[in-house]
Amino acid sequence: MGRIRLLLISVVAALFSVATIGCDGNVHVSGKVTYPNGQPLTRGKVVFTDDFYMGKSDIDKNGEYSIHTLKRNDGIKKGVYQVYICGAMRFEPTEEIKDSLQGYRFDKGVDLIDDQHTNPDTSGWRFEVKKDCKINLTVYPPGEVPEDQRTEEAKYMFDLEYRKKVDREKMKEFRDNQSRKRRTVNPKLL
Repeated sequence: MGRIRLLLISVVAALFSVATIGCDGNVHVSGKVTYPNGQPLTRGKVVFTDDFYMGKSDIDKNGEYSIHTLKRNDGIKKGVYQVYICGAMRFEPTEEIKDSLQGYRFDKGVDLIDDQHTNPDTSGWRFEVKKDCKINLTVYPPGEVPEDQRTEEAKYMFDLEYRKKVDREKMKEFRDNQSRKRRTVNPKLL
């Protein structure tokens, strides 16, 4: 019985130490997510990531968020983070589909923000977090990001024509470089 009690105490201590790792020295990051007209985004989740560590927060009905890691109000480690939003959509009912046994109805998801904001590599949001702070984010409806705010990564990932153009230019540059290499003659061979 003593061994079981000792094992149980060890497991509880290990779980407690794992749960508290990273909480010391954390900072609190909060803010508001709005459209350019000031209307809040009321659905979705804000995510801070550095490709290893992640903090997240649901967006409330006022567009506000407060980043946490393991539990509410524990904050995140200091560092440089890429930020994106996921799950910002609403669902609309569609027509009922009938089959031989029963009727089904599938809800259709409608995106509330442009794809650019939904990927850490395309959002263009990168922040160094050193102390408690507020970071407000502006999002655009699908297809409405102004050209001067569209990131190169978003253009490449989500615009097929742009991607084809860039790929053609890269291929031309590659071929030109290959052609120059072939034309170079070693003077010692002459």
